[in-house]
Amino acid sequence: MTAVQTPIRRREWVALALVFVLAAALRLGTPGITEFKRDEGNLSHLALELARGRDLPLLGISSSVGLPNPPISVYLLALPYALADSPVGATLFVGALNVIAVALTWAFTRRYYGPGAALVAALLFAVSPWGAIYSRKIWAQNMLSPFVVATVFSGVLGFGEGRRWAAMLYWPLLALTLQIHYGAISLLPLTFLMLALWRDRLPWRAIATGLLLAALTALPALAGAYRDGWLTLDALRDALNANPDHHPTLDATAFDYAWMTAAGTDIHSLAGPEQYRAYLDRVPDAYPLFELIPLAALASAGWLLWRWARRDATRRLPDPVAAAWLAAPVLIFTWQWTEVVPHYMIPLLPPAFVLCGAGLAAALERIPRPDRHRALAAAGIALPVIVAGLQVLLFARLLNFVDGRATPGGFGTPLHYLLDAREAILDRAPQDVIVISEEELAPYDEIPAVWGVLLDRVPGVRFVNGTRTAVIPARDGLVLLAGGPDLRRAPDPAPDAQTFPRRPGEAPLVLQAVQPGDVPVDYTAIEPAHFANGAHLAGYWLGEEEVALVWRLDGPAEADYQAFVHALDAAGTRAAQADRFAWPGRYWRAGDTLILWFELDLPAETAALFAGMYTIDGAAFTNVAVVDEHGAYLDQGATIPLPG
Repeated sequence: MTAVQTPIRRREWVALALVFVLAAALRLGTPGITEFKRDEGNLSHLALELARGRDLPLLGISSSVGLPNPPISVYLLALPYALADSPVGATLFVGALNVIAVALTWAFTRRYYGPGAALVAALLFAVSPWGAIYSRKIWAQNMLSPFVVATVFSGVLGFGEGRRWAAMLYWPLLALTLQIHYGAISLLPLTFLMLALWRDRLPWRAIATGLLLAALTALPALAGAYRDGWLTLDALRDALNANPDHHPTLDATAFDYAWMTAAGTDIHSLAGPEQYRAYLDRVPDAYPLFELIPLAALASAGWLLWRWARRDATRRLPDPVAAAWLAAPVLIFTWQWTEVVPHYMIPLLPPAFVLCGAGLAAALERIPRPDRHRALAAAGIALPVIVAGLQVLLFARLLNFVDGRATPGGFGTPLHYLLDAREAILDRAPQDVIVISEEELAPYDEIPAVWGVLLDRVPGVRFVNGTRTAVIPARDGLVLLAGGPDLRRAPDPAPDAQTFPRRPGEAPLVLQAVQPGDVPVDYTAIEPAHFANGAHLAGYWLGEEEVALVWRLDGPAEADYQAFVHALDAAGTRAAQADRFAWPGRYWRAGDTLILWFELDLPAETAALFAGMYTIDGAAFTNVAVVDEHGAYLDQGATIPLPG
């Protein structure tokens, strides 16, 4: 049988509308209750670079397998960011794509398994807890589902039904899906299966055209990979072996993740190791009932394969494809050639629900019609509705839970808490904002990655590690204290500072004006030592097992520097030393004061300090020279005699 051709009746339209409203509510509702962390920030940064015409990214952010992602996800996210620079629009865009995934799953199931099966599949997908979780965040893999369904659908239409346009469309869709996230690799064996199943009816000209279009979609990624040296076997091998703690093994991890993902269980993990029990205490113990979903999907897959093998008259065109679609992600990652993570199972969400719908519809068709069997049929219809209701309840309470309390190791600070501070900053239209936290390097550190995007509209945004660095700007601006319990070097909140609470248990965000000239230590001034990179060593401070160096800056530096301080005895012999990363050179501004703290316990015989900066290029260390007023070389560092 090729397709189920039945008109959509009014009752089906009503039920379908309710399902889509439910899918949209769970994916688009309360968009502020979403995580916005390092990956989301880095992906958004690249999308903003493209949307604002500042750059054309040829690669995306790094992937969990050690290779950079292709830029397709960046190009997709550039669409909402072209309209607004707030992450809310991009978050809603991702959610809308996943509502489309539910609609495509309904269309696929209805065409091949009938209206009843389609409504069940769409309902289960709409309320799937992990389906909703993987729809509410700016992650590349969260954009997979609509492309996965569209790819498989076009394959069945093109290769199975002989639709030339679909056979042509399949290949660029497959290429785009693989480039969105490597987790879609499970579509490759599915491709070979479809080609083998329907090899006698393949439209080869359409396939050739589609392959050409697919190759064109890969050109930006290939250009970026060539530019950055990824197109070598050594680079690929090094990337795949980047995690020395991972050892390839054969185990059931992929199956466990697949079962969890399809069932919608273990969503309490988002509450974190400290709070998950508190969440579970607030919801009914519905997980055992949710287990029926993957159980039904497996049973249905087995039955579909059985009737296909028997050449049963009731078999449908995509029966073996649907079963393989479910199994492929598990089989590919059962051998852990790379570390397996739960989101690799996203591609099996649609087939799990397709199979549930197909199996339930077939089971109901086999129930005899007499009145004494109506109760059994009603129970079969009511069961997915009950499961759906419980899944909506648990998911809604999860959102409420993670929004109302700190969840260390789980769900990050919801975006809307950050947006409150963002709005206050943008309302002041500052030229310069210094964000003080425990981090300072984007794209590697989370807070710089996040606030670099949130404050993209601000001309100057700089980040300071407030545990060991202080910066006193020469011009007016704003300072944002962005959390962290150990910001010992951050300024104290001013009387007129604005405080933005976050979840109970999390440090608030504090916004205040820059206090120029307010140096946080009573340092000893020295005759400035002028360095060739535009930094001037102007003083020092000695504390208990600490030394601080005070620098004046001439402007942005061309490189990033390491800073050092050596303790010298009376003979000039080094008795102790400390090195650290200074501060990113791109953040330096003319007239700023930079204070760097070092963990250094000075020996009793210390008579002088020797301090300076250097760069690292591989194994080569190059000191920044001390120069005179004419730029002539004086020394490789500055010597500071200490009082006797």
